[in-house]
Parts: sequence; C-alpha cells; structure tokens
Amino acid sequence: MLPEVSRRLRLVLVLLLSVGYVAWHGHSTVAFAKGGDSGGGDDDDDDDSGGKGGGDDDKGGGGGGDDDDEETDKDQPPVTAGGLYTIKTYPVRELTRPLTMTQKITQLKASLGTDLSAKGAFTSGGLSLEGVYGFSDNFTLIGGFTNAYNMKQFSVYAGFEGALAYDTVDIRLAANLHRFAIARLCGQDSGLDVCVGVDPTLPDGHFDASGIQFSIDLGFPVRYAFTPEIAIVALQTLISIDFNGSQRGTDDQRKASTMAGHPLLCSAIGTMMNGMPIAADPTACVENGAKPDFNPSVGIATNPVPPLSVIIFAQLRIPDFDTSVGNFQIPVTGRVEFSPNKQFDVGLEFTLLNVKPPDPQSPIDNRFLSLFAQARF
Repeated sequence: MLPEVSRRLRLVLVLLLSVGYVAWHGHSTVAFAKGGDSGGGDDDDDDDSGGKGGGDDDKGGGGGGDDDDEETDKDQPPVTAGGLYTIKTYPVRELTRPLTMTQKITQLKASLGTDLSAKGAFTSGGLSLEGVYGFSDNFTLIGGFTNAYNMKQFSVYAGFEGALAYDTVDIRLAANLHRFAIARLCGQDSGLDVCVGVDPTLPDGHFDASGIQFSIDLGFPVRYAFTPEIAIVALQTLISIDFNGSQRGTDDQRKASTMAGHPLLCSAIGTMMNGMPIAADPTACVENGAKPDFNPSVGIATNPVPPLSVIIFAQLRIPDFDTSVGNFQIPVTGRVEFSPNKQFDVGLEFTLLNVKPPDPQSPIDNRFLSLFAQARF
C-alpha cells in the first residue's frame, strides 16, 4: 500500500509542478489595447509630426483627431487591454467575463442550500462560503468551504486556476478535504412513516456521513462562445485523485456481502438474479475507494439579456472509475443568475442529483436547491 501511495504522490507532485509552471509562466504578461486602426509605429510618427508643426496647425483642421477622441460613441464597449477588465469596467454580461478573475479583484460567494428530495424535503441544509482572487489577469487563487445535509457532507478546498489559452481554456487544480453524504434507504429505516408500503431501495430522506478523504481535483475549464448570448462550457471538473479510501466493515465482510449479491459501493443499487433491485449492505461496503474518480462535466450557457444568465450543465460521476451498472451518477444542474450591476450577482441553483438512477427510483426523486449571492471588490 505504501509504495502505491508513494507513486501517486510523485505523480501528483510532477503534475503540480508542470501545470503550475505553464500557468505561472505568463502571469506577468501585459496585453496592450491598440490605439487606433494603424500600427503603433504610425501613431508615433503622427505624434512626432504633430509636435513639429506649428501651434496654429494643432488648433486648426489637424486637431480633428482630438475632437473625435472627446466624442467617443457612448454605446461602444469599454476599451480594455486584451479584455483584461478592471472593477470599473467588469462586464455585467456573464459570458463576457473572463474565465480567470482580473488581477487584484476578489469575489466572495455565499450560498444557502436545502434538500428537496421526495422523502426529505427541507429536513436538512447547509451554508457555504467560497472565494476567488485575481493574483494576475490569467492566474486566480481559489478556495472555499461548502456543506450540505446538516454537515453530513462537506468540502474544504484551496488551489488555483490558470489560463492555458486566455479566456478559452484554463487549468484548475485544488487540494480538497471532504466527505460525502450517503442516502439511507427505506430498507434500513423501515419504521419511518415515509417508508410504509414503499420499495426498500428508495431513499428515505436521511443521510449518513462517510469517512473523510483527501484528494487532488483537476479540471480544464473550457468556454466557447458561438455568439455573445450562447456558449458551451465544459470540464470544470474532470478527475479527482483520492489519497485514501473509506470503507465499512472488514475485507472478509465486504467479500461475503458481494458474494451474496450486494453491490460493493455503499451508494449503488444492484440487481438480483430474479431482476429485483438490491441495495448495498450498509455495514459492509465501500464508501469511496483510494482510486481516482472520473467527474467530467459539460453544459450550455446563455445570456438572453446582459443582466440575466442561464446555465444548464451535467456531470458524469464514476467513483473509483468503476463503470458497473448502478455505480455511476449523472447530476444535472440549472443555474439562473441576475446581475443588477458590475459588482453584485444573485441567483439560484436547482440540481437533480441523479437523472439515471437505478430502478425503482425516479430521475426527479433526489433534488437540491441552493440560493446564492456574490460580490466583487
């Protein structure tokens, strides 16, 4: 086990050093806005010529250029250095904002969420706080604390996001100390009123906290805008490299459980020989193993009007890269955000936690709602 962990540590350290260098290497690069239609050399020549001419020429017809500068069309967007905004010119339109936060700008986000599942609506919740800081125009520091289900699930993370191709492709790397909430099933709590007469493999609205794990989360956020109003967003998350696992019971107990037909993962639902669903043995299962988890995401974003953005994205979650039937989940999230000004956003997120659940669960049985506000300064 120790040699395996050592190899994984070396791999992650090499990855950190490599991608960190790529993202850091250009963090001090400065982009300059063009002063006019002609090149910089022509502008210098014009300025020099103007300086050699008499004062009468400056005040005469040759001064028309100054008048044009003073009469800039107010309907035009602000001139920025390669799109590197300041707090005063930061866009209201979500899709115009850069993927990485502008240098020296801090954004804080607070959110309040609650479970909306079929059997446990409004019985649990969580408060989260997240932040990003623009270390440079193409290198952002990230961190935060998120939780749900009355702290049965939480995450404390910190890392960075750096531009690989500015405003198109980033790399996102974060250290993450976390645990998952695992839904309890009616078969475990048959005495509850909500479980009377229902299938024992249905969630009953209660949750168990899994063991705490440490992982390195890697993503390559991509945004491709077809128009100013529509864009594809993808790979905010891609893979989580777990450094420790979390299991219940002994090796022998878990082996006996799987031989009896129970799935190995605690959150999975299997199928018996007669076609009936069967849940994992809650006393002998794997909450999440010490293997990488595959978590790619993809979605579509739209800005029908500048202050309003709507994003719908889906994620494929495959714990331990185990693609067995019933072991993976597909959560789908819809987010609506309203920006009354350049420094403040409010919105809500609604998530269907698994649109491809095992029978007899419905795609809309497990839901979560979160309200958020974020400010930049």
